[in-house]
Order: sequence, then C-alpha cells, then structure tokens
Amino acid sequence: MAKYFLLSFDDGTVWDRRFIELLNKYQIKCTFNLNSGLENFVWYYEDRYPITRQILANTVELYRGHEVASHSLHHHWLNTLTPPQLSREIGEDCAALKALFGLQEIGFGVPFTACGEREIKIIRKFVRYIRLSSMSDDYSLPADPYHIPIHGLYNDADIREKIARFAKNDLPDSLFVMAGHSYEFEVLNHWEYMEDLLQYIQSFDFEIVTTMEFVNRCFVQS
Repeated sequence: MAKYFLLSFDDGTVWDRRFIELLNKYQIKCTFNLNSGLENFVWYYEDRYPITRQILANTVELYRGHEVASHSLHHHWLNTLTPPQLSREIGEDCAALKALFGLQEIGFGVPFTACGEREIKIIRKFVRYIRLSSMSDDYSLPADPYHIPIHGLYNDADIREKIARFAKNDLPDSLFVMAGHSYEFEVLNHWEYMEDLLQYIQSFDFEIVTTMEFVNRCFVQS
C-alpha cells in the first residue's frame, strides 16, 4: 500500500531558488512546471508585486534532484488555441526544456484551468503525463497518466485537514497532488507557513516523489 504525495509548482519564478533551499532542507522532491518562452516576461501580482521568471539557462543545477516539466511555451489559455498553435506551444516548450535539462521524457502541467479532451488528445503526443488544473477529492490513482488532478493548493485554508484525510485513506494505492507557485510565498508572506507545512507533510509515511517518478512506478510506458 503506497500513499503517493506529489508537489507540483508552476511558472519558474525567481523565488523557486529559496523554495528549493527549503525543499532540500527537508529532503522533499518537487515538480517544477516551466515556460521556456517567457524568460523576459514580468507581470504584477495584484498590480503591485513584480513577478520575475528565472533565466532557465542558469537553473540547470538549481533544479537538480527535482523534476522539470513543461508548462507550455507562453502560458496561454489552451482552449483558445487552434490545434497547430497548441502543438507549437507544447512541442517547442518540451523540446527546449528537454535539450536544456538533458531529459529523455517530460511531463506537462496545465496552465490556467481550461483543458478538455480536445487539448489532452494533442498534448499527450508530446509528453509522458499531464497534470491537470482541475481539483479532486478522489484519492484513487487516475485511470491513465494524462488525467492527473490536483487535490489541494498549498494555501487552502483546510490544506492540513485535506492532508490528514488523505493519510487516513485505506485504498490499496492512493495519490495526493499539492500545487502552487513559489511567488505566493513572497507576496503573501508565506515562507514560514510553507516551511511548517513541509515539516507537517514529512511527518506522515508518504511516498513523496516527483510526478514523473509516480507515473513511471504506476503506469506502463505506452
């Protein structure tokens, strides 16, 4: 009986560096979903806080020991793209990240929330798995690696209760995916909160693995 616990964090901002220091301190792995086409892009959280992304060429060592996955080239709403546009968004991002980080296979974390079966059918041609943005309270393993849900956001008011419920489930094998963005720790002053949460997660007998490790353990390569 395995309880798989995955951390999946998006966007690749400069605060990943401090977050990884925390993760390494507690020996917890994380999947980081990156956009290779947005290195010079800055946006403003609540129109006040500048959110700056990593220069990915400088991060190969930073992410070592964790997982790098695709988050699309430019972080568009995927359901607004034509099939050729969607193929470019995913294909070019996957190719760039695989080349930079020396990856043989790569996964995908959906940006925003719009990703239906039309999009999944195209995306799965390029990736080993898809982590959706839809939320679920079902801890059963997904039917395939292209429909991995999120079970909680790190800053949900009841995230500890959700994790405790997951710990008590009696399924033969089960899954909990916790998601978020490292920039939220900075703009929301959540660094201490996140460190406490990592200690809480570590107190359980979970299999804390990257998304790719989970997929390769539980799904035969097709």
